[in-house]
This record gives sequence, C-alpha cells and structure tokens, in this order.
Amino acid sequence: MKRSSYHHGDLKNSIIRSCHKLLQKKGASDFSLREVATLSGVSHAAVYRHFQDKEEVLEILASIGFDRLGSLQKKVPQNTKDPDGYFVKLGLVYIQFAIKNPNYYRLMFQTKRIKESNILKRSKLKSYAILVRGCRFYLKTKRRNEKHRSFALMAWSLVHGYSNLCIETDFPDTESKALKKTKAEMAEDILRFSI
Repeated sequence: MKRSSYHHGDLKNSIIRSCHKLLQKKGASDFSLREVATLSGVSHAAVYRHFQDKEEVLEILASIGFDRLGSLQKKVPQNTKDPDGYFVKLGLVYIQFAIKNPNYYRLMFQTKRIKESNILKRSKLKSYAILVRGCRFYLKTKRRNEKHRSFALMAWSLVHGYSNLCIETDFPDTESKALKKTKAEMAEDILRFSI
C-alpha cells in the first residue's frame, strides 16, 4: 500500500475517519493504532505524531459519539400540542442511536476513565443538557411540578437500560416475538408507560 505523505494537511482527520471505520466494525478494545495507520495509509509513527496514545483517540471518538447523539436529539422538534409525542421521540432517538452504533455506545457509556479530557467532558455535558432542557420543556408544557433534573435522570435511566438490553442481551428479541411487537414499538411503549 502506498504511504501518504506525513505532511498531509488533513492527516489527523483522516486518522479519525479510519478509527471511525474500525469502530463500526469492531469494539474499541479490539483495534490497534497499527491497524488505524494501515487503514490511513501512513506509518505507525505518523499516528503518534498526532495522538499521544490509543486512549486519546478513543476519547476523541467518544466525544464525537456524544456530539452525534446530541445533534440527533436536537433535531426532535419540541411540540406544545403533543408534548408526550416529543418526549417519546427524544427517547427513541437515543435508543435508535445505541442500536445502530453499539460500539460507539459502549465506548461512550461503558468505558471507565480515570481522568477525562475537557473535550470529552464538554461533549457529555452538552449531550445531557439537551435531555435536561427537553424534560424541562415537557414538564412545563404538561404543567407538572416535578424537578426537571430528576425527571431527566429517570428518562435517561430508562432509555439507557433498554438500550443496554438491546445491545447486550437477547431479551428484547424474545419479548418482541412473544408480544408480536418490534423492539422500537416496545421502546415506545415503555417510554409512554413512564409518563
């Protein structure tokens, strides 16, 4: 394979794109920066000119995951005429993201870090803030007095738990057959039951 020039102007982003491709195929713990270098068409040393280590790359990928999730949730239009529908759609976007991107999801939520970078902290907070604002909107529109931050934690726990069941177990599939509903329909049911 022909090696790209080390002076490639967009090499850092090219490496991140290669990491993204690998993460879509295999879990974060299963790929190496050597594979990333090969996929990017550069030497192993070239990767280390841009990134300190694999952990730095994984943190960048996790922050990209939070940004993408937040972007999808932001696209759900707040609807004063149908606040229940808005709340359900906000939760379904989260679940659909997790099911479509299981390796990103695991990297974002199931990877413990001793110390997080400021970039990752900001991405996480921005993503969670969208949920908190959505819950505040929902409660205000419904004229309910619950604290929106507590409600947001309940909502997050609900979609996070269901997402984990879908990714890590066969339970939603077996229940889906028994109830004659898709996993998405079951997700909508649990979200509606919660409100």
